[in-house]
Amino acid sequence: MEISYLRISVTDKCNLKCFYCRPDNMDYIPHQEILRYEEIAKLVKAMTKYGLKKVRITGGEPLVRPQIENLVYLLKQIPQIEDIGMTTNGITLAQHAEKLKKSGLNRLNISIDSLKPDLFYQITKGRLEDVLEGIKVSKKLGFDPIKVNAVIIKGLNDNEALDFVEFGIEYGVEVRFIEMMPLGQGYIKWEEEMVKPLDEIKQKIEEKYGRLLPSFSIGSGAAKVYQLPKYKTKIGFITPISNPFCDGCSKLRLTAEGSIKLCLRTDEEIPVKEVLRNGSEEDLDKFLQKVLIEKELSNMKIQKSNYSFSDCARVMTSIGG
Repeated sequence: MEISYLRISVTDKCNLKCFYCRPDNMDYIPHQEILRYEEIAKLVKAMTKYGLKKVRITGGEPLVRPQIENLVYLLKQIPQIEDIGMTTNGITLAQHAEKLKKSGLNRLNISIDSLKPDLFYQITKGRLEDVLEGIKVSKKLGFDPIKVNAVIIKGLNDNEALDFVEFGIEYGVEVRFIEMMPLGQGYIKWEEEMVKPLDEIKQKIEEKYGRLLPSFSIGSGAAKVYQLPKYKTKIGFITPISNPFCDGCSKLRLTAEGSIKLCLRTDEEIPVKEVLRNGSEEDLDKFLQKVLIEKELSNMKIQKSNYSFSDCARVMTSIGG
């Protein structure tokens, strides 16, 4: 088995407070426990032996970590890494975008859960206008594609689907709808009634614009991507609840404190920090061989079981989006 994609969480801190992601009573990871940029780059380089070609930097909110562009630069120096992306809430993107571009960042995914300023604040406690400014600056710098991620919450923002499509056309960005996942139960208030099956969103879009055409997008990952008829805009749907996509998954997550997370559906993790800090190259290679075996077993186990996202007690801000 090969691992082609690694999502790298660089911090569990965030400058927003999305109610489905970050509980008020969460303790942050002590700074000394978080992996250093050089340690992350060391792991990424070692993983290229096993097929790693694409990485995505996440948080929390990655832009709250100082000199995040230094990590981008280090990853860019690894020849086998073909694509470096970042998922951000965009609040401070306007101030960071130029440095990120110069350091070698290829793509941006920007989270926007509502296009209504008041509702955006209700969900996130942030200012929508800051995010929009970040998109405008990034477009001028040549980031392409820019993808806007919207977590759809039934009864809250599910009536904005067509608005997001129009936003995609106007701003020249791709739009991706994501079903809400019940991560971190015990910390996060979640009810099954909050999930809006994205087939209903797709049907609503097709009623207005016509049949969506299957398409492809760089770094689409788990998304099913479609082309909007008569427009260049692409629309993606990520359906972990209504239509899981575990079969053949080759994605791993690296948590900020240095554990390899095999899947969002469980709390199974394999600590790597000790090997990175005190082990030899041979130790690290043996560790990665173990990870590959555990990942394959995890995929098989999840497909044959009734694991749900509720089996993962960690909240999303401590995992990496």
